[in-house]
Parts: sequence; structure tokens; C-alpha cells
Amino acid sequence: MALEQAAMQAAPEMIDGLQPLIDLVQPVFLKASLVVGGIFGLYLILILVRVHYERKKVKILQDIRYDLDKANMARGVKSSRQRKGFFGRIFTSIKKKISYKKMNKEFYQEEEPEQKPVKKHSEKKKK
Repeated sequence: MALEQAAMQAAPEMIDGLQPLIDLVQPVFLKASLVVGGIFGLYLILILVRVHYERKKVKILQDIRYDLDKANMARGVKSSRQRKGFFGRIFTSIKKKISYKKMNKEFYQEEEPEQKPVKKHSEKKKK
């Protein structure tokens, strides 16, 4: 009971001591309530949450790609870290076109089978 009375007497003194801090924080809370209030504020909060989780997702995917690249390099498989430059891509595309033309030529090359000339029935009798 004596503790309650001491707290009641100390409360006004504490509030007076904290009044400058309250005056400093109160306008910030008022502006925040205006921004956050309503549908616009809710929409803004949802966008910020979405951006946060998308950044985390991108970080995780980058870590996965890094691990896969390291595993591929250890096994001697090409990885995304071994990217070609501009001239390397041009050279590769030219090489692919040449090889595709060569394959098509070999595949569609019509070989004429060697056939014996067929003699007509009338030509056989003349001999």
C-alpha cells in the first residue's frame, strides 16, 4: 500500500521529466498514423513486406547458383561463371551455323543408287 502511494506521487514527476521526449515523438506518431492509416497505408506496408521477402529470395537463389557453379566446375561441366564475351558468342554462333549446314547437307544428300539400265522388251528381242 505504501508502495502504491509512492508510485502515485512519483508518476507526475516522471511525466514532467519525460515531457520533452513525448513532445518530440508525438508529431512522428501523428504523421505515421496518417501515412499508415487507410487503404493506402496498408498497401504501402504490403509492398514493403513484399520487397523484403523478394530480396531474401533473390539472395537464396544467388547462393544456390553459386553452389551449383562450384559443383559443376569441380566436375568439369560448363557453368554460368564461364560466360563468353561478345566475340566469343559471335564465334560460337557462326560455328553452330556452319555445323548445322554440314549436318543438313549430309542428312538430306540424296544419294542416287546405282541402277542397271532396264532394257525394254522390244530391245531384248532384237538381239
